[in-house]
Amino acid sequence: MPFSPNYFLIFEASGFLFFIVILAREIYQRNYGKIFEIISCAVFGMLLEIGDTYLAHTYSYGTNFLVNLAHVPVAIGLGWSIIIYSAMLLSDQYNIPWMLRPFMDALTAVMLDLAIDAVAIRLGFWHWAIPLDREWYGVPFENIVGWILVVLSFSFLIRFIRTLNHKRFFTKVLMVLSPILSYMGLMIGLLTLSIIAILPYQINNWMTLIWFKYSPDLSILTNPQVELWKSIILTIMMTELINIVVWSLVKYRRNYLRHFDIVSFTALSGIHLIFFVAIFTEGIYLQLPVLVAISLVCFVVHLLIHFLPFMINRKSIYFFKVIKKATIHGEEKLDDAIEAVLK
Repeated sequence: MPFSPNYFLIFEASGFLFFIVILAREIYQRNYGKIFEIISCAVFGMLLEIGDTYLAHTYSYGTNFLVNLAHVPVAIGLGWSIIIYSAMLLSDQYNIPWMLRPFMDALTAVMLDLAIDAVAIRLGFWHWAIPLDREWYGVPFENIVGWILVVLSFSFLIRFIRTLNHKRFFTKVLMVLSPILSYMGLMIGLLTLSIIAILPYQINNWMTLIWFKYSPDLSILTNPQVELWKSIILTIMMTELINIVVWSLVKYRRNYLRHFDIVSFTALSGIHLIFFVAIFTEGIYLQLPVLVAISLVCFVVHLLIHFLPFMINRKSIYFFKVIKKATIHGEEKLDDAIEAVLK
């Protein structure tokens, strides 16, 4: 009989465990501002999940989760908190401007989504209103865009609040309202995406614009022409996201911090590994072997983002510069490069 773990229980237990560990560490270190950020992020996660399931009706959760709130597994809300906060802990390892860090946070999170979402629906965690062979292997393209916007909206707001005087009343109001404001930013972003993706279809079918409906027909999002535009928008967003992150790393490469956060690395890596193992134990690799390659690529990117500060430092940059000169000036320069790294 093949080994088949209870992934509902594993995912749920891991969500609560990682959240408690992260929260306990900040309490122990008396980082009261970060304690509020973690809790605020969990509230934001539950708010966006409850709002999306009740407003959009484009997906629903499996019934095997043990702890639920308004038909949404609490572990999902905590999962958003773990992912976003761990991504922020990761980007805080870099001495790059705070306005650029949300883009790294978004890239870290979307790499996770690309790896796990198509696996999660095959485990029965949640069900999208499209067939398993459509868009991103059964996951709507707007959900991937949504992951980017979710992290960008919350990370930008929290990092902006960090720059303010915490003793001011206005700052405290922003902190309390951060989940709601982040959700509003997400909704604006998704609405903009929908308008851009649907507009070409509506222009080609201009008669539909005459019949205005207060409750729009969301099935239009699965129209092949709309799907094409959603994929184009997603490709542009991913390209620009990678471009901004790479540019930031190159421009500020001399200012990397030498700090490694083991908690954020363990939490994000653990989520990656749970779903990667599930691909094999549940036989998903036989149905869709491409998910193995996708998971591996996303995990490698995850590792690169975490370990890049230690791979590219001043000594290694000097090493590669001297190697380049050695190809021109001869063996003596090559010896200098090797000696510089060994010191």
